[in-house]
Amino acid sequence: MAVAIVQGKNRFRGPSYFNTDFTIMKNTKIRGWENASLAIGFQFFNLFNHPNFDLPNNFSGDPLFGQILGANGPPTNLMGNNTGGDNTRRLIQLRAELRF
Repeated sequence: MAVAIVQGKNRFRGPSYFNTDFTIMKNTKIRGWENASLAIGFQFFNLFNHPNFDLPNNFSGDPLFGQILGANGPPTNLMGNNTGGDNTRRLIQLRAELRF
C-alpha cells in the first residue's frame, strides 16, 4: 500500500522582510542670508523594531532542517557595510542641515 503525501505550493518559503524608516524635520529660514535655511529633526531607522529572520535551513539531511538560525539585516546600514542581522535594532539619530 502506497501513501502519497501532498504538500502545498511554496511550503518552505522564508519569512518576508519588513522595515520602516521615518524622518521628521523642521525648516527655519535664516535672516540675513538670501535663501539659507536650517533644518533640524530626527531620523528613525527600523521604527517598529521588527526583527527580520534568515531563510530556514533547507538541507534535508541536516538535523536542523526547517529551523531559522539567525537574523537578517540590510546589506548596508548606519553601523557600516555588510554588518548583517547584528545591527537590525531600532536606531535614532539627530539630524541638522544648513541649506544655502
